[in-house]
Amino acid sequence: MKKIIQLFTLLAAILLAACGKEVYVNEAIPGAGEFTMVYMPQANAPLEKAVRITDSPYQFTYSAFIGGSLKNGADVKVKFDVLPAMVDSFNLKNATSYKILPAGSYVLNNPEAIISSGNQSTSALHISVKTLGYILPFETYLLPVSITEAGIKINNAISTTYFIITGSYSPGEVPREKVYSFGADAGTTLFDFNGKLIHKAPDGRLLLYPVANNGTFEAPSQIGSGWNIFNMVFYYGGNRLIGRDASGGGDITQYVIDANGNFGASKKIGFGWGIFSKIIPYKGALLGIDGGGSMTMYPLEAEDFNYGKIRQIGIGWSVFTQIVPYQNSLLTIDANGNLYQYPLSEDGNFGARKHVGSGWDMYPLVFASGTDLLALDSAGDLWRYKFNPAGFWPLKK
Repeated sequence: MKKIIQLFTLLAAILLAACGKEVYVNEAIPGAGEFTMVYMPQANAPLEKAVRITDSPYQFTYSAFIGGSLKNGADVKVKFDVLPAMVDSFNLKNATSYKILPAGSYVLNNPEAIISSGNQSTSALHISVKTLGYILPFETYLLPVSITEAGIKINNAISTTYFIITGSYSPGEVPREKVYSFGADAGTTLFDFNGKLIHKAPDGRLLLYPVANNGTFEAPSQIGSGWNIFNMVFYYGGNRLIGRDASGGGDITQYVIDANGNFGASKKIGFGWGIFSKIIPYKGALLGIDGGGSMTMYPLEAEDFNYGKIRQIGIGWSVFTQIVPYQNSLLTIDANGNLYQYPLSEDGNFGARKHVGSGWDMYPLVFASGTDLLALDSAGDLWRYKFNPAGFWPLKK
């Protein structure tokens, strides 16, 4: 024990001695000046901005920074500009087709700035962007802000900040189109069927609604009856419809269905699915959410589940009143009506969440149809939104 105390005392003395001395950094590294370059810290990745089309301008921030091991010993003037050619370069590199933000819609408030001696960066600089009269709703534009001149070498690899800007409507002004009226007894079992619509009526009939050229739905034909034995029915994709038993353990049955709504063979494929408050079909799997909010992925192949790949992929999902599969993501609606997008890979890995709307609690049911969203209100009217998650969708004023 005595030796341990002595060792601790020695280490403490060494640390105290080190703290009392200034750490020496050798700046006389041969060729260090070659690495002293000016760049834009925001240039590492494009910055996505959702803006509302209003009279009020937006301000975005950019700056310049001197990198390298040497301290800045003199004032360095840096000039900035918007170069249309950088839009072409970005599109070519990323296989995109963005248009540049229209001329007159933006002003560089700080086309020139100084990195003062002893400092490594400019202050926060701003660009002002006008929306009303310049950009279209849910159209995405690119605005490249580049360092064009500097008193020292420019790091061209990270000298341009790209702002990806998408316009949105003001709250309560988002357009929608009524595509069908079911009446107040519509229920909430309604889903997309390759552009058509399948509805489980309150009396248990299963109805198929063709889609017209203008996107509205036509009078239905009955394709089934007795479907009240299920408390959950959904389209899995391909030629499969799945229903969950309303009684017992909540077993699930798969039905073969063709494009015209004709049924073929059926097969029970799962037992005990009554533990889930939500079941979501997503890209070759069923996502089950239990009462505690845990989400488990069940890969479903042609005839059965791949039991070796079943795994939990998330927690906390009980806070959402609705969860909608949408292309390569899940859209969620919370009790306050906020709409979020969660990118989700086919193997169950989530990307960063994005807030894409508000006021969506006005609809008891929302589901995807291609790239559109269909929303059923409490009066039984079905509305179509030409949806683009790059913008923001505020449904209420």
